[in-house]
Amino acid sequence: MLNLSESELLLWGGIAVMTVSVGIGIFCMVLFTLTGRRLKKKLEEEYGKPQK
Repeated sequence: MLNLSESELLLWGGIAVMTVSVGIGIFCMVLFTLTGRRLKKKLEEEYGKPQK
């Protein structure tokens, strides 16, 4: 294949998995932020602003 040793494969595989995990995490944060804003707006329209 690429003539990498077992430890090098584990290293680069781990880095690849962590990179993908961070990317998925960022995507989820953006998605939840956008849907949260939309939900907040909808709830404020229906029930009014929260009292403090």
